[in-house]
Amino acid sequence: MIKILILDDSSIKIKAIKKVLFEGCGLSEEYVDVAESVSSGRKAVANDYYDIVLLDLVLPLFDYDEAVEDGGLNFIREISAAGETVKMPTQIIGLTEKEDAYEKEKVEFESLLFNVIVCRQKDSMWVQQLKQIVHYAIRSKSAILKSLQQRRNFDIAVVCALPEEFKQLIAAFGGENKWNNQSIEEDVPFRFKSIVVTTASGAEVKVVAAMAGRPGVIPTSVLTTLMYTLFHVKTVFMTGFSAGFPSKDLQLGDILVASAIEDYASGKLKDIDGSVKLLKEIHQIEAPSNLTLAMQELIEEEEVQAFLMSKIKKNNLLVKERDNYQISMAATCCGPYVVTSEEVVKELSNSDRKLEGLDMEGFGLYFTSKLLSSQNSKGAMWIKGVGDFANPDKADGYHKTCSYSSAALLYKFIKEKM
Repeated sequence: MIKILILDDSSIKIKAIKKVLFEGCGLSEEYVDVAESVSSGRKAVANDYYDIVLLDLVLPLFDYDEAVEDGGLNFIREISAAGETVKMPTQIIGLTEKEDAYEKEKVEFESLLFNVIVCRQKDSMWVQQLKQIVHYAIRSKSAILKSLQQRRNFDIAVVCALPEEFKQLIAAFGGENKWNNQSIEEDVPFRFKSIVVTTASGAEVKVVAAMAGRPGVIPTSVLTTLMYTLFHVKTVFMTGFSAGFPSKDLQLGDILVASAIEDYASGKLKDIDGSVKLLKEIHQIEAPSNLTLAMQELIEEEEVQAFLMSKIKKNNLLVKERDNYQISMAATCCGPYVVTSEEVVKELSNSDRKLEGLDMEGFGLYFTSKLLSSQNSKGAMWIKGVGDFANPDKADGYHKTCSYSSAALLYKFIKEKM
């Protein structure tokens, strides 16, 4: 709805204008303010934004003073020279009963690109003119807001925790020159980039991406929340590198897709036999079935691994000579700290033998998605490469490879399955 300021010192005229706005234009009182002098009008536009100012040409400079013929023009001159100290109205409409003032100031008003309406109380012409102006302003603002909303609507969001992960995401989706900086009005500490991916069926998928800048459940949860609320996305993905649980089937560089993520660090700290122990409360959240089924279909396609290996080799990211980095879907767990203890990993494995991955962000992604996704939304999916086995040998050399390959798998998923 538009907001209007009536700048006039005549109570009779103000009443007549309000009647037109309320009864003829459907505005409610909360969207109409009144000021009675140049001074009070200037304060109003300094504090609030108005779509329309209805301005009497003959107006007092200060409240309770005598009106002067160029009072309205003084108001326009003052706010035009005030710069950013005022919120410039979209339209200023001169609305006067005095025809001599109208004729005298018409030229200057029109030179400033403002309109003047002669407001004779016994003539209904001004009522129709005012209604037309207000209705046009309502339709125009509605169209602009709709356009802006559509521009801010995206299909998919991708979040990363760390700069290296984000850098490789950009590369996997075609490189920096394929992405656009996504400007927003909100004051948030994240920088967003956008890209349009054309799917195999010819559809266009709008993607927005950002990094939290630090590891952890809370930064990931905050960024995921912003992706849902700012960009109205249906699905949020996360790519990067994680730890894996040692097994005969899992190797460094392999890619994990989280079918479910549990929080291994929640529960109650209690003194038991002289030592503090965590009595765990297992909270596990599953990925949406439509996403896991689609991803499983993609993983089973023979050419997918060939595609990934080709991309990895082309970008000189193959750490050790292997025919294939394997892709698997499994449960993972999430906690608030970096794990380099084989004993902790063993304990986690004993609590759930199906766990294959470990990171510091995944539960924040799945928990936020579960809270904020509507029934029609598609939720979230965690895709990361195995960069180490949560032991003292952290194998940092795989970080680039894992970040790139997980993002490349996501790109392939969007192309083929979205």
